[in-house]
Amino acid sequence: MIKHLLLATLATVSIATAQNLVPNGQFHLGSVDWTMTAFNDPAGTTGFGSARVAGYGPSEAVFADFQTLGGVRSATYRSSQVVLPVGSWPVGFRALWEKQVTTPIPFPTVNRVELRIIDTATNTAVYIGTLNSPNQTGLTESATFLDVATVPVTATYEFELFLRHSNLAGIPFTCWVDDVYLNALDVDYFGQGCQGYAGYVPAIGTSNAPLINTSNFTLEINDTFAPTIAVVLVDYSNTTWAGGALPFSLGNGCDLLVGTTGNAAHATSGICCGNGTASQPLPIPNNPALSGQVLYTQWAVADVAAANPFGLAMSAGMYFTIR
Repeated sequence: MIKHLLLATLATVSIATAQNLVPNGQFHLGSVDWTMTAFNDPAGTTGFGSARVAGYGPSEAVFADFQTLGGVRSATYRSSQVVLPVGSWPVGFRALWEKQVTTPIPFPTVNRVELRIIDTATNTAVYIGTLNSPNQTGLTESATFLDVATVPVTATYEFELFLRHSNLAGIPFTCWVDDVYLNALDVDYFGQGCQGYAGYVPAIGTSNAPLINTSNFTLEINDTFAPTIAVVLVDYSNTTWAGGALPFSLGNGCDLLVGTTGNAAHATSGICCGNGTASQPLPIPNNPALSGQVLYTQWAVADVAAANPFGLAMSAGMYFTIR
């Protein structure tokens, strides 16, 4: 039913939306469009891998694992070139610092992530945004960077990520970065999920990129009870559905956040509490008319411990823009 929604309904719906101007800025395609240009930690590693940088399901992200404590260590990644139009644009990214001890990372201003916009012709930065480590207790520290970046002239630019570790930190850590955008994210989240068995809230996510003419874009759910039934919902609206306005209350803080035009049921894999998973492939046809279209999605999981009359633990909502 989801495939029919994409082929029949979406092709007739025109929804203008902003798109991400950062090439592969959510790293769905791994190292495609990004190159490591510098790294000076002989004991550390860098690359791309799956991590829960945001408070949702795991997704592909770029990382630098800093293990050498002497001196200043850093990793630099640069994107492929892209022509950016002049103007002021929303800009942002998310970062996670993964530690081996619960000690907060000291000296946050020197243990940081920078996002730079580089003028290709002059190799100079026209914008630098800085996110300091949050100095939080726990095995992870996470933060989100939000700003407005000004592109001075229409020209060719590259994006650069600078991940920094200082000996002042006193501890090794792995720094992860995800969801880098200028203008808007291709995949983002809204609303709140609600918990099921043992207090776990189903975590919605994706793998691969929502690109025209791709067969491997996939909607995912993690952190569910298992075995049980999980239903993925896909629609072109998160404001109305057949039952009226959205969000629609299911009771006790649980909400239906998207319409139910497209749906598919899956058995969750895993055993018991919080480790159940399921996925729904969503092939996107080779139809240029789909570019810029938005779909909204949410998972509903049958769970006897869910605190609503429908017996459903719900994920947050998610939307994605086809490119």
